[in-house]
Amino acid sequence: MKTFYRYVMVCGLLVMLHTTQAQTKRDTAYIGEYARENTVEVYPGYYTTRFNFSGFGKRPSHFQLTANTNAYAGFYVNYKWLAFQYAWGIPGTELAKGIKLKHISFSFRYNRPRLSIYPFFDGYDGLLLQTAKPHPRFDSFRGMQLFRAGTQLYYFTNTERYGYRAGLSFSERQLRSAGGIVLSATPQWQKINWKTPSRALIHDSVTYQLLASDPQWLSMVVGAGYNYNWVFQKGKWIISPALIGGVGGIKELNNARSVQPVLNLQAWINAGYSGPVFYAYINGNLQVTQTHLIVRKLNTRDDELSLTLGYRFKSHSKKVLGML
Repeated sequence: MKTFYRYVMVCGLLVMLHTTQAQTKRDTAYIGEYARENTVEVYPGYYTTRFNFSGFGKRPSHFQLTANTNAYAGFYVNYKWLAFQYAWGIPGTELAKGIKLKHISFSFRYNRPRLSIYPFFDGYDGLLLQTAKPHPRFDSFRGMQLFRAGTQLYYFTNTERYGYRAGLSFSERQLRSAGGIVLSATPQWQKINWKTPSRALIHDSVTYQLLASDPQWLSMVVGAGYNYNWVFQKGKWIISPALIGGVGGIKELNNARSVQPVLNLQAWINAGYSGPVFYAYINGNLQVTQTHLIVRKLNTRDDELSLTLGYRFKSHSKKVLGML
């Protein structure tokens, strides 16, 4: 539990740092606001998630599992302080068609001028086992459950002239090009549960030993990077790339091994049109994490590509339902 308390302390320090800096004035020559503060969005996209277990040193063998990911479509509505978002998978676009596996995902983002908080949860009930190359074929790996839950915290500098929300969600207007250093912290819990272990599915005895032990672990990664907003025509067009590298430690909960390293790399780019009424942008996102477990390295890779189409609208002149 001491490790958990350390994570809470780090998160608390970040929140305190945000509070002390919240009154920073913004340079209106660089950052502007939109008269229409409410938005509605639709966003189609596609994502992939891979879990690769590789050996150390003289054990180069690897074992890869993949989520049965697919294309998706969603919508988002934000009116004053109320926000609602929902997305669903598009049938027939699965990585392995005809195989039905369960995946539950939950996340939301809370933004402040200097701080962005992103809690998340992913639960996979069943994964895919790749059986052929270079043209992949997959078998279902049922009974294998993988869970991960945590919070990504981002702290942004130079917010007097650089608006991270202008490039991240197009909710502000960056009038002149500017950038800032990004500091991050990600406390996370992960667990693998194999309901009915079978050596027929995994030939490597070391990987079998790891997955059959139902491992779970806590990790903490801190990082730093840079995000820059290139703008054209006083913010009508924007390109916003970011790169963050992180390092931290993990503590496995079902063995007495000491804290081991974990490495992380995040990169994203948003590019599109940001107008006073309509906006549209393409988002590409990549996250790679290497976790050193007791007998194997777990290399996780998440890729996502999406298109967002948005409309800004004004608030009603009178309160809706007496609250909004």
